[in-house]
Amino acid sequence: MKIDYIVKEELLRSLSVCFFSFLIIGLLNREGYIPLGMSGVFILALFFTAIHFSFMVWYRKKEQIENNNISFIITHILSSKSHDKKVTELYKDEKTNISSSIREHMGLLIITILLYIAYLYASLVYNMDQIYWILLLLFIGVSLSKIIYGERKANQKDPVRLLIFYVIACVFIFIRYLVLGCPILPILKGSVILGILLIFLVLGIKWSHRKQNSDN
Repeated sequence: MKIDYIVKEELLRSLSVCFFSFLIIGLLNREGYIPLGMSGVFILALFFTAIHFSFMVWYRKKEQIENNNISFIITHILSSKSHDKKVTELYKDEKTNISSSIREHMGLLIITILLYIAYLYASLVYNMDQIYWILLLLFIGVSLSKIIYGERKANQKDPVRLLIFYVIACVFIFIRYLVLGCPILPILKGSVILGILLIFLVLGIKWSHRKQNSDN
């Protein structure tokens, strides 16, 4: 029996969803936030995985989404526009500016900020295990990449976006250090040095592109 390609893709994605659900619920159970046994943790992880799988298959078939990128699907869910209209508007110009990319992914930006606030609140009130900071930092990095670079491959060649990505990422990190009372001076020094190097890198790339354009 031939399995639908959407079902196959979501089954494969469900493996990672189940793993991370089990990991997160298990950590919450270990810290006493969720009073469950190991069997309960496993069942709850399977429950969330089944909900995720069912919804993703239903939504992708309903909206005829062939792209299995999770960031693309989340952006599509948060957008009120149809898929064809959104793609047409996104690609009608050769290159979109940064503000357009941010507006296009405003829903993802709001989710990222809300998760970040929830993390800070849980860290202060419940003394949450800081292993979650690594997971959140990975999510923030992926989200910022999606928000700043958008859908266009041409945008990935814009060095200014790298600098903006770095500045916003530093803001997230600095706020965490300030709120949790961690020493900020060492990381501030390192960030400034790396930021200066990035500025020189961006200027060098811009100068190289301008020289190539003038030669052509």
